[in-house]
Amino acid sequence: MLTKKEIQKNREEIIDLLRSTKRKGIEDLVTWLDNSNFFTSPASTMFHGNYEGGLAAHSYECYKEFDRQIEHYEVDLPKESRIIASLGHDLCKVDYYIPNILKKGVSEAKPYKSNDEFPIGHGEKSVILVGRYIELTNKEALIMRWHMARDDPTWETYQDKVEKLCPEVVLFQHVDKIVSLIKGI
Repeated sequence: MLTKKEIQKNREEIIDLLRSTKRKGIEDLVTWLDNSNFFTSPASTMFHGNYEGGLAAHSYECYKEFDRQIEHYEVDLPKESRIIASLGHDLCKVDYYIPNILKKGVSEAKPYKSNDEFPIGHGEKSVILVGRYIELTNKEALIMRWHMARDDPTWETYQDKVEKLCPEVVLFQHVDKIVSLIKGI
């Protein structure tokens, strides 16, 4: 569980990182995030980050871990691409999890439920949503699109080409798993 202060700190850190990219349209993306439930939403309803503020916490932790791994392996990926791809990879979950309010109030057992009003696919949806505000590089789009590759039946069709064009995808796939499964964020 996160405190209100921790949720606010994550919000500030994420907004500062996004603004640091100086990408055209970034202020519109920040405004959209601020007007959505991104900073208060869970990352999931049953697994990692299944608490208030979990989505932003997960995204921020993925950025920090991705940045560490990129530096460790001396991968040539600009800082702004690390920020955009890692903070944007799960934006498909914005306004996706909503409070599960029953007639008697919020459900204790399952406080959130899914509300997918744009069922287009996990990674694809993130790319589309971010792309509404800023222009993405090919690598940023590939990292976001394929971050859940092992759970995507079309991955085998595109794997060789994607890995050749953007080996950073594989690194980010591992980062996402480390953060969600090992760190539980």
